[in-house]
Amino acid sequence: MKAGWERTYKLITPDKDTVKNMLNPFLKAKQINRIQALSGGLNNSNLKITTDTNEKFVLRIYNKENNISMNIERDILTILEDKIPVPQPLYSDSSCTIIDYPFILLSWVHGNQLSEILNKRNKDVISNAAKEAGDLLAKVHRITFPSSGFFDKHLNIQDFVKLDANKFLMYIEESSIKGRAKTRLGSNLSNRIFHFAKKHAYLIDNLGKQNSLVHGDFNPLNILAKNSHNNINITGLLDWEYAFSGSPLMDIGNMLRYEDVHHTHFLSSFISSYQNSGGTLPDKWLQKAKLLDLIALCSLMDKKECGEVRIRDIKELILNMMEEWEMYDSVQKRFL
Repeated sequence: MKAGWERTYKLITPDKDTVKNMLNPFLKAKQINRIQALSGGLNNSNLKITTDTNEKFVLRIYNKENNISMNIERDILTILEDKIPVPQPLYSDSSCTIIDYPFILLSWVHGNQLSEILNKRNKDVISNAAKEAGDLLAKVHRITFPSSGFFDKHLNIQDFVKLDANKFLMYIEESSIKGRAKTRLGSNLSNRIFHFAKKHAYLIDNLGKQNSLVHGDFNPLNILAKNSHNNINITGLLDWEYAFSGSPLMDIGNMLRYEDVHHTHFLSSFISSYQNSGGTLPDKWLQKAKLLDLIALCSLMDKKECGEVRIRDIKELILNMMEEWEMYDSVQKRFL
């Protein structure tokens, strides 16, 4: 699960004096005892801040190429504060005056990444974790917007995007045929992907609703949880910088990206819980979710920076998806 993926941008680690200046309006007289870089996150920099009063916070520094990400994440977290477990935004600065990057200070959330909990391969734990994740995602998708598309810094829809077969093919073509992804995939695989996309693009014409809040990177790495005697309690859903208004299937495809279609223990509990908590699925939902995730995978391959480990992993994911395509049908029929 993104194991060994290279960072897209360098890790930003300001010295203690700079961090104190950055956070002085919030910390006031409190001193910083320790700054610790946190693992996870390939784009932005997350630093654990511990004060002389033993309070803990997360300082999240955004790369400047996406200057509105901080505003979007801060306002989304504010909306979600009483709805699902998320970090609380405490202080932010997008002026880029003290350092060259926007930043936000978040409350510290206790727990381990859900990926760590799942890696223990305890069936009861996996089932309970999947159930909690499904319930969490259904709550996220209850939040809707007037239309589909990407947010501006005030959470208004600035780029209206409603997916259909033509737009789906346009995205796949721009990345895998015309973009950098073609070089990284190789001509044969690139053409094979586009042919596969053309064959199944008609499914995208019937996605169902496309105006739900979509996390955009919903996976076990961005979910914190506590495990008490095999009972899972989700304590935080992190990293909302990619949030937008769109199809819930985008998040489902992301969550099930690494799921083995031959062993659907996690998938079954996750989807059953999602539905029991009010989440709705269109027909052929799994195949549609996989096609939407194909957009994301091709887009990742089209980034300016894309390391060898990431390229190898994405190639394998795409090949597995195409090879297992027919098997998805029997899985998705169980949940309608």
